[in-house]
Amino acid sequence: MDRKWELDEATTVTAHFGWFGKKVIDVNGRKAYDARKYTRKREIEFAMPDGRPGLLSVNPEFIGRPTVHLRVGGNLVVETPKKAITCESCSAVAKPYDKFCGKCGKPMPTAQDYELRGNVSSATNAIKALAVLFILGGLLMFAVTKSQTDAALTRIQAMQDDATYPKQIQGRTYKVGELRKELEWEPWGVLSINLVLAAIMIGLAIWARRAPLPAVLIATATYVVLIVANGISDPRSLAQGWIIKLIVIAFLIKGIKAALALRDARA
Repeated sequence: MDRKWELDEATTVTAHFGWFGKKVIDVNGRKAYDARKYTRKREIEFAMPDGRPGLLSVNPEFIGRPTVHLRVGGNLVVETPKKAITCESCSAVAKPYDKFCGKCGKPMPTAQDYELRGNVSSATNAIKALAVLFILGGLLMFAVTKSQTDAALTRIQAMQDDATYPKQIQGRTYKVGELRKELEWEPWGVLSINLVLAAIMIGLAIWARRAPLPAVLIATATYVVLIVANGISDPRSLAQGWIIKLIVIAFLIKGIKAALALRDARA
């Protein structure tokens, strides 16, 4: 993994993170740090050519790339993105270190501005991931439930609608016609519930652009309540898809952390 920061026209810092804690920091192509250490929170101090202190902080994440910040002389530096930076007013291409647009003269976002935007993006992405999960999960559950209900409908195909089904289902006696209607609707009901939940998550993701913390908290609470409700109705569901559940929860926790960081920065 390689990261890059352009401080000005003559100064570039690059960081390379290799296997087993390998970390190399270059300033203008010359090594300023080269070591192999592993700790949960990494802070690397090094010296810039002009004597200013450099500090690279690396915070690993359970899901996704680690959070990496570079500070030079105590000031946060904008990381050079893969996509060119453009002015929001006139769309002119700019450098990460530009304080003003070279074409229209409007102020460019600061490193703190970019960090805040990254926190908002992390919070909204966590909710979007949940929306995608509900859509994919709904489609999968629809297919599975449809297969099961089609098999059940085939078994009662020859029975008359006004006949009583010979076995109770969940302690209830059904007429065949009533049972047939419920079986026909069941897969669509499962799909509808998941699509409604996905729509709610999409709405929360849109709201998260203005209020990230409450939006991601509501999304997390909704997901936890859903897991608990399914567990109460069918305890076996708690063990089903536990890896996916852990990944989703990790995304949501990352979103909550980002939203809390955003709130603290705005305070």
